Amino acid sequence: IGIAACGSDDSTGPSGLTPAQLVGTYDLVSLTLGNSTPLTPPTATGVLNLDTTTYNVTLNLPTGPEVDSGTWVVSGTNWTQTSSVQDIQEAGTVSLSHDTLSVNVNVAGNEIANVWVKEQP
Repeated sequence: IGIAACGSDDSTGPSGLTPAQLVGTYDLVSLTLGNSTPLTPPTATGVLNLDTTTYNVTLNLPTGPEVDSGTWVVSGTNWTQTSSVQDIQEAGTVSLSHDTLSVNVNVAGNEIANVWVKEQP
């Protein structure tokens, strides 16, 4: 399952994002698999935790829970994550607007779009 995250109060600038801008805990806003209807709470819920190099995500989907963790890298607006649970690497794009981050990845030809909002302390 591809993920997305949220970050600081700054929008994505011309030089792109840094890992420090994305560190935090986020709640799922929507998850879209391919051309399907977006899944949103309460149908699908989730929590994403990012530190500067690793991620942990738990999704509660209509098909059951999905849990993943691994490492991630951001370079400009390019996002890559490598799961330590499954033998899979996902790559795509990332954008940040205030506390909402969107990540769009392609996994084995399947587009996955995620939107997360940063939890406030």
